[in-house]
Amino acid sequence: MFLYLPLIFAGPGSNPDALRELHSGTTLLWQHRYVLSRPPGYFPYEAWCGVLDAIGGTTANNFATMAMSLALLDSFLWVCAHFAVPHRYLLTATMAIHPIYWASSTSSIDFIWALGCALIGFRLWLGDRYVSAALMLGLSVGIRLSSVLLVGPFLGWEFVGRPSDRKLWLTAALATAIGATLYLPEFIASGNSFSFLTYYLGSWSVSGQLGRFIYKNVYFWGLPATIFLVAIVPMLLRGLSGCARKFSRIQVLSTAIVVSFEALFLKIPVQRAYLLPMLPFALILLGLALQYRRRILLTTTILIFSFNFVNLNLAHPDIPDNATRANLGLFLEPGYLLTDLSARLAVTRTLVASSSHS
Repeated sequence: MFLYLPLIFAGPGSNPDALRELHSGTTLLWQHRYVLSRPPGYFPYEAWCGVLDAIGGTTANNFATMAMSLALLDSFLWVCAHFAVPHRYLLTATMAIHPIYWASSTSSIDFIWALGCALIGFRLWLGDRYVSAALMLGLSVGIRLSSVLLVGPFLGWEFVGRPSDRKLWLTAALATAIGATLYLPEFIASGNSFSFLTYYLGSWSVSGQLGRFIYKNVYFWGLPATIFLVAIVPMLLRGLSGCARKFSRIQVLSTAIVVSFEALFLKIPVQRAYLLPMLPFALILLGLALQYRRRILLTTTILIFSFNFVNLNLAHPDIPDNATRANLGLFLEPGYLLTDLSARLAVTRTLVASSSHS
């Protein structure tokens, strides 16, 4: 909490989608008219943004995101304990200080909310609290449609073990109904059509798209951490194969979710935060693979932490998050968190200047 708290006063965030969601929420609250922040729509979070903005502006929104992040971390720790995942406290600390998670946890953006609802729903599901689980899983999908790639594997994974369990079927049906119902505002706002079901398509060549995918995966973790992880791949594979029998259930689920989000990102390699939903499950796999090698896991954590403050960049894009070309080299730059903080302070200054002139 003390890591996050100072940043909640730094404005809505560097992601322009945060401002779009705030605008959508305030328009809904004061004009009683729903305007999508961007397709396919994020209605529950957009509406919540409007309420929180009326209470305390962007600080209230950021504080609520921080609270959801802490609940998410607690649920992740609980899930790790439930499956006896090794090094659960270190894994939870690693997620908390991951640069993109850290920045997203203090911003008025939906990534943490969607992932948090999914993890809390998963926790409730494992605790046999099916109705509450269905509400949270459905809400996760309503906040971000890509959460289907979280909720789907959860449900499928349970059905494999208990295909005739009536409670599971009813819970899955309820979660599906809630998720679908939460897209009715988008359907109505789109002229009673499904035209809102679109996603960003870049005009990249095949090589350009693949390059973006690789580059953004590298800088999801940072270059030093990526190099270190690539160097120990044989060790990781041996570790996972050695624990496959003991941890088969959570290992299969985690692998399915990581592969699903990587496949989606290969299709839409835009913001690195799109990979956030796979972070808890990638860390679970890392913890399983390194169950007897705590020092190596700790080294990985330190390298990831350093990416907050120092970045060894291999390329300068001409347009951030939408590059058409890049200058190659090795550039020593401020890390992800420092860069994000600088950008969000610039956004805040612009908003203050605009309000003073209006």
